[in-house]
Amino acid sequence: MKTRERFVAVGQMSGTSRDGLDTVIVEIKGKFPDNSIRLLHAETFRYNRWMRSWLSLDPKLDPKALDAARIAGMHFKLGSLFGHQAATAIKNAGLRPRDIDVVGCHGQTIYHRPRSHFGIDEITTSSEFPSTLQVGSGAKIAAETGVTTVTDFRSADVAVGGEGAPLVPIYDYVVLRSPRRSRVALNIGGIANLTAIPRKAALESILSFDTGPGNCVIDTATRLLTGGRLALDRGGAWASKGETDQATLRAMLRHGYFSQPPPKSTGWEEFGVAYTTRIVEKMRAAGADKYSIVRTLSEAVAESIARATEQFVKPRMAIEDVIVTGGGSNNLFLLETLRQRLAPARVDRGEAFGVDSRYKEACAFAYLAYLCLKGLPANVASQREGLRPVILGAIYPGGPSRRLVRRRPRRRSGILRI
Repeated sequence: MKTRERFVAVGQMSGTSRDGLDTVIVEIKGKFPDNSIRLLHAETFRYNRWMRSWLSLDPKLDPKALDAARIAGMHFKLGSLFGHQAATAIKNAGLRPRDIDVVGCHGQTIYHRPRSHFGIDEITTSSEFPSTLQVGSGAKIAAETGVTTVTDFRSADVAVGGEGAPLVPIYDYVVLRSPRRSRVALNIGGIANLTAIPRKAALESILSFDTGPGNCVIDTATRLLTGGRLALDRGGAWASKGETDQATLRAMLRHGYFSQPPPKSTGWEEFGVAYTTRIVEKMRAAGADKYSIVRTLSEAVAESIARATEQFVKPRMAIEDVIVTGGGSNNLFLLETLRQRLAPARVDRGEAFGVDSRYKEACAFAYLAYLCLKGLPANVASQREGLRPVILGAIYPGGPSRRLVRRRPRRRSGILRI
């Protein structure tokens, strides 16, 4: 690792929405926890319809979705894609691999069942075990870019009894804590998660957890209702035209996850294609139109977030600012619903607080890779009582990119050999 003040990192995020890969390049200065983190470059690689379908395989609908051969192939195929996109972003930013200290890639989560998903006795009696799996080979990314790469950020936290999610709280703390305002950093990606940061907060005093589904149910419903032609309800336009099915909304909010106290996390296994398909088919059979289906799902997302803040955050601190990032920050219906439900708190997109709403999580993984190389623990102890601090991430050393290696021709017996 280079010993210079200016640390430059690539961060990559492919989330539960499975709609594309965000790649950023950030400059990190200073010492933890007072780092300054500046976004230098950002771009998104949008997955096509086939790619979205391939990544959205649900074991509840397809028993072979978690087949070993499929997982292994996905691991290296995505690693090649992620590496190519990281190399492309470096070039597009006018930089070279030697200008980059590390690539931090979240990978694609295909299974996440941490400790909170089990009953008291299940861990010793079940054939399953608290676990998490993200694919996207770090070795392949390092080979494609020639840059040291950090992946597999969740495993170390799960190994010591943590949830392995959310992973962004330490980044939220560094960039969004305030000496005067109590804040909730709310990221509405495929899954919605929050970090509650009291004013003058110490790192140990923040609270973070997944509130439940975010864009994954809205996006999946939109794809189902359009045969895959549309990937999302852009701007919340469909939701704003529909009528809420109160019975379906109440049924959704009775899901046991919402009343479960933190620490907790969830994912595609609970709120993926199978879950959303059941709701869409039931509402269709009852005569609901596409606008009302999407509105009801959107209402459920907003209401689950609002209830989570009321039940688990407000008893700990007043909420003055709610900083919304992720794809859901572009959904005007969600934003307005949250403003009504969370008043009098100020609810606004990340840009109003100096954070890029679209690329916050990719920036967080660049920062997590920095912390890994610095040997600094990045899991948040408040997510579980007595949780041991651990360094997050697996390191794959960089080397010459295969694109940079020029094989020198060899001559033997007058014959040119390549």
